Amino acid sequence: MTYTKYITIIFLLLTSLSFGKTQLLKKYDFDKGGYSLLGIRTGAAPNDLAEKLGDFYTNDIAVLNAIKKEWTFKKSGVGFACGYHYEVIICENGFELERFSINLNCKEISCDEGYFYFDPEQLAMFQNNFNYSYRKKEEFNSLSEARNYYAEIRKKPNLIYAPTPAWTTYEGTFDFTLSCEYETKDCYQNEKKLLENLTEEISKKYPGEEFELESIGGSLTDLFVKVTCNKSLAEKFTLYSKNGKFAEWKTFDLRFYTFW
Repeated sequence: MTYTKYITIIFLLLTSLSFGKTQLLKKYDFDKGGYSLLGIRTGAAPNDLAEKLGDFYTNDIAVLNAIKKEWTFKKSGVGFACGYHYEVIICENGFELERFSINLNCKEISCDEGYFYFDPEQLAMFQNNFNYSYRKKEEFNSLSEARNYYAEIRKKPNLIYAPTPAWTTYEGTFDFTLSCEYETKDCYQNEKKLLENLTEEISKKYPGEEFELESIGGSLTDLFVKVTCNKSLAEKFTLYSKNGKFAEWKTFDLRFYTFW
C-alpha cells in the first residue's frame, strides 16, 4: 500500500467516526472564565442519581472542558419520551446562555439541536467534581423594588444564576381572542403566521409601545393570545375585544429564584 493511499484511508476512517456527532458545548470558550454549568432538579420520576445530586453546579474550567468533551452525541433520542429530571443551564457571569433538559430514566437529552441518547454515566462521572448550589426565593412589594434588586445582583461575583423575568422589561399582561376568517380553516395550526400578522398590526397601531405576543391555545375558529407589555398599551388597546376575566390586566407576580 502506498503512503498516499494509507493517509487517505485514515482520513476516511476519522471522517466517518466524527460525521453526524453533536458536541453541545463546542461554541463556548470556557478557558476565558466566567462560565458555569448549573443543574436544576425538576419534578420527574424518582432516580437514584438525581436524588443524590440534587441541584448542582461547577464553574471549574477543567471540569467544564471535560464535560464539553464528554457531551458529544450521535444516537438520536425518541423525543418527549417522559418528563425530565434536570434543566441544565449554561451561564456566563450568572446569566443564562443556553439550556438542556435531561431524563436519566429514559436516557435522553433535549436541546436546540434535537433529542439525543444520554447515558447517565455521562453525568455520574462528574458527581465528585460538582458543588452544591443554594436556591434562594426572592419576593418584592413593588416593581421598582424588584428591578432595583435585579440590577444589584448582576454585580455580585458569587451569583451562579438569575433568570431574567419579564418584569425586568414589562409591567404585566392581558389576553384577547382572535377570531379567524373562514379561509384559515384551522386557526390554532396557523398560529405562527397569525402572531406575525398581529405583531405588525399592533406595532403600526401603537408605535413606540414594546410588547411580546404568545399563543395560549386555540381552536379551528379562535386563537387565544397573551400580550406581555406595559400598562400604557393595555389601557389604549382597542383592536380586539378583551372581554372576560382572563382578559383583564394582570401585573406580574414579583417572585423568582436565584442560585448562589
